Amino acid sequence: MSNYYYLATTLPPLEFPSVPDISFESLKESLSLNLSEKDLEKVEVLRLFVDINNIRPLLLEEEIDSRGNLTEKDLDEALLVQDFLPEFVFDFLDKYDTLPEKLKHFSELLSKFFTEEIPKQKGFLKEYLTFEREWRLVILALRAKIANRDVAKELQFEDFNEPIVSQILAQKDAEQYDPPVEYKELKEKFLACGTDPWQQNKMLSEYRFSRIEEMVKKGQFSIQAILAYIAQLMIVEYWNELDEERGKVILDTFKSS
Repeated sequence: MSNYYYLATTLPPLEFPSVPDISFESLKESLSLNLSEKDLEKVEVLRLFVDINNIRPLLLEEEIDSRGNLTEKDLDEALLVQDFLPEFVFDFLDKYDTLPEKLKHFSELLSKFFTEEIPKQKGFLKEYLTFEREWRLVILALRAKIANRDVAKELQFEDFNEPIVSQILAQKDAEQYDPPVEYKELKEKFLACGTDPWQQNKMLSEYRFSRIEEMVKKGQFSIQAILAYIAQLMIVEYWNELDEERGKVILDTFKSS
C-alpha cells in the first residue's frame, strides 16, 4: 500500500460547515501528480457517482457538477456513443423511451450504481458506498412513514432480500420506523429538524461528514484517508455552494435516491 505522506501533509484540515482552504479543482491536480494509477482508479469510483447524478441535469439541459470524471461535453458524448460509463447506465437509458420516464425512474439508476459497485470494492470504498446507500434508505423509510406513503413502492428498485431493505419492509405496517442501531442517531437528528428542509439538508451533510471521519481508523497517510478527504471535501463544497432554494431541490433528490 502506498504511503502518501507528502500529499497528506499538504492538505488543509476540513471542518463542516467552514469554507475549505482548498478547492476540488486544485485537489484534482495534486491527486494526479501524487497517486498511483491503481489508487487514481479508486478516486474515479467516488467521482463516478457524480457522473451518474450528472445525467439528470444533462438531460434537463442544466449545469452539471464539475466534480465528476467527465466534463459536460464528455458526458454528452459518452451517452451518445454508449461508452466511458458502466453498461448499466446505458441499459437504464434504453429501458425508458421518453425523458419524463427517465426522470421519473432516475432513482432506479442510482440504486443500480450502489448494487453494482459495492460488491466490487473493499476497505474504505466498500464501507463508504455502503453507508451512502444505507443512510438514503433510512431517510426514505422515515419520510415514507411520516407522509403515509407505501414504502414497498418507494423501494421498488431495491432487492427485497437485502438485510436493510427487508428490515424496512418488515416495519411497513408499524406505527413508526426504527432503523438499525447504527442509524438510531440519524433518526433522532432527522426528526429533531422537524419539517424544515434546509435544516434537514444541513443535518445530513454534517452527519455524513462526521461518519466519514469515523471510517478512517488508522493510516493518516494511506489512500483510505485520501479517499475520505475527497468525500468530505465534496460535502463541504456542496454545502457552501447552496442557497436555501437549491438546498431544497437537492434534498428532494436525496428523497428519491
